[in-house]
Amino acid sequence: MKYALIGNPNCGKTSLFNLLTGSRAKVANLPGVTVAPSIASMKVPTAGGTDAEIELIDLPGTYSVHPKAPDEAVTRDALFNPHHPHRPDGLIIVMDAANLKRNLYLTLQVLDLGMPTLIVVNETAPTSWSRDALEEALGCPVQPVHALKGNGMAELKRLLSDGLVPCSKASAPVQDGMGWRSRVDLAALTTALPEMSISGLELLVTSDDVPDWMSADVRSALEQAKAASGCGPAELQLGEAAHRSRQVRKIATVVLGQNPPASSSISARLDKVLTHRLVGPVILMAVFFFIFQAVYAWANWPMDRIDEGMAWLMDRSRFVLPAGWWTDLLVDGLLAGLGGVVIFVPQIALLFGAVAALEESGYMTRVAFMNDRWLRALGLDGRSAIPLLGGFACAIPAILGARTIPGKRERLLTILITPWMTCSARLPVYLFLIGFVVPSQPWGPGGLLNLQGVFLFGIYAAGLFAGLALAWTLNKGIPKSAPTQFLQEWPPYRVPSLKRTLEQVWMQARAFVEGAGKVIVVVSIILWVLSNTAPGGFAEVDAAHESRIEALSSAGASSEALGQAERTWTAARMDASWSGKLGAFIEPAIAPLGYDGRMGVALIASFAAREVFVGTMATLYAAPDSDEGIGALKRRLAQEVNPRTGQPILGAATAMSLIVFYMLAMQCISTIAIVRQELGSWNLAALQALGMTLIAYLAALLTYMVLS
Repeated sequence: MKYALIGNPNCGKTSLFNLLTGSRAKVANLPGVTVAPSIASMKVPTAGGTDAEIELIDLPGTYSVHPKAPDEAVTRDALFNPHHPHRPDGLIIVMDAANLKRNLYLTLQVLDLGMPTLIVVNETAPTSWSRDALEEALGCPVQPVHALKGNGMAELKRLLSDGLVPCSKASAPVQDGMGWRSRVDLAALTTALPEMSISGLELLVTSDDVPDWMSADVRSALEQAKAASGCGPAELQLGEAAHRSRQVRKIATVVLGQNPPASSSISARLDKVLTHRLVGPVILMAVFFFIFQAVYAWANWPMDRIDEGMAWLMDRSRFVLPAGWWTDLLVDGLLAGLGGVVIFVPQIALLFGAVAALEESGYMTRVAFMNDRWLRALGLDGRSAIPLLGGFACAIPAILGARTIPGKRERLLTILITPWMTCSARLPVYLFLIGFVVPSQPWGPGGLLNLQGVFLFGIYAAGLFAGLALAWTLNKGIPKSAPTQFLQEWPPYRVPSLKRTLEQVWMQARAFVEGAGKVIVVVSIILWVLSNTAPGGFAEVDAAHESRIEALSSAGASSEALGQAERTWTAARMDASWSGKLGAFIEPAIAPLGYDGRMGVALIASFAAREVFVGTMATLYAAPDSDEGIGALKRRLAQEVNPRTGQPILGAATAMSLIVFYMLAMQCISTIAIVRQELGSWNLAALQALGMTLIAYLAALLTYMVLS
């Protein structure tokens, strides 16, 4: 059996889906998190003592079966298309107890389809409603649950094990206010879609578009029915809306009485401050400023311990394992590369945890409303705020989240600028480079702030403002379209659950390590091989080194001179290797930015995944016979001199140039692929990637020229 979860955004569908199936689908207290179906299986007990398997489908949230955005069309198509791969056998309509009246509109539409249905009311906020009255009004079984705490799950599974049946009082067609129905000829449409109820066919007639899945015969029958009504799409939907509104008021009066939710007054008082036109944005900036301070202030100790632990592991591995090329590969390749990823987990976990708590509190939903006015001036939409904020975690789900934006023009602009939001993959790069630009020291009144934390906040803000500037520029050249309406349902504020927040932190941090780790393994092996093999071998370089060491030893050279000879030998081997040849080929293009060939190789490798940069640097710049951590590597790179420029390999100018480049260049190959998927055009995706990379190169060049 296939059962689909359907409901308004923020009603708790995905939380319920995770509870029932044990999945870890992304959950947040804001619209647009679910933009494509999530599918998982669950087992329910049967009367015979065995378990039956049910496939659950979590459909994107929608306010109506008449879609205004691509994500809502996904839900509409799954319900109406008889050949849809996710066509359910029954429906679980999830309603939010705090917004029952608003949820009733979609519920009544869905009941018109005549499918087996169960109503689940999510009681995450204190409110007063009558279960018996709702069951009587809708003719469906109703089960209250708490999707965060898990209350009511046993009863819900029992109802599912009994099987769903069509509701006895599905919303029936009435003539009151919908006189067009008497003029609609559904004969051809009934023949074309025999599986659908009469009320469901009438819903198709009131829609203002023709679904892509319809065949030519079905399209013709639908157009015939629309024409027979004598009304346009807007008039048809207004007639339906008037009818639904009367039904909703009648049912709400019986189910809710006159008592508003207890949490509404508390949320209203908070909203007067947090969404104030002037005070609200200031509070928002202060919240994120505090988060970036915490990223540095609270993560230093665990980061130092991880760095020390990785250095110890590398040293012990080299001591225990026999000398040989595969030991060098393990230590200098894999462990050095992975050390460049795991050291940043504490800071990334803090950032993910803070954002997850804000999402669950209900605050992030208000962010879209607060930014709608000025985002529209840039050609965007208030709903663009959610994908843009999502871009600070990862551009891929953020770009998918743009499906919630109904306007094609606004959605295009949002997708084009989202990659300039600083994703979590860039965070390790920034954390590695910031120390070369500004010192880690107290700053501000009383030394309460960390200077590097302030600088990190500035990087995030600069990326955001660069994206908005690009949107403003593109907005001038893209033809204008009719503005879209912005309707948004605000969930009541609630105290974030520590358990759920920690679950989100664990999921995101694990995904970061696993995702980066897989790429690191491949990249480290490739780079180690390229760095330890050469077109003609290393015999000549090694022989010259041995002769130099003998001469220095005979002359009684100091340990410093011998160490310099070792570094010269390492550089010579790198220059002779395949990676050195690749770096030499790249260097003319990147030398104006202050980078040497090895840094160019790291730059190219990071296009697979940005977080690979630090691990690649650890592999390419590994000191001879030294198992150093990332901290030691940073100190050495700040001291060793680039022979071409006479400056440190990584000084303030070079590091700042890299920061600017990573801030503005396209994030990764996966982002390009997802942009192509969402825009349906390789040309647009390639143009975006090339344009962003060119802008990044020019900005990095200007930065280096000014600072060097």
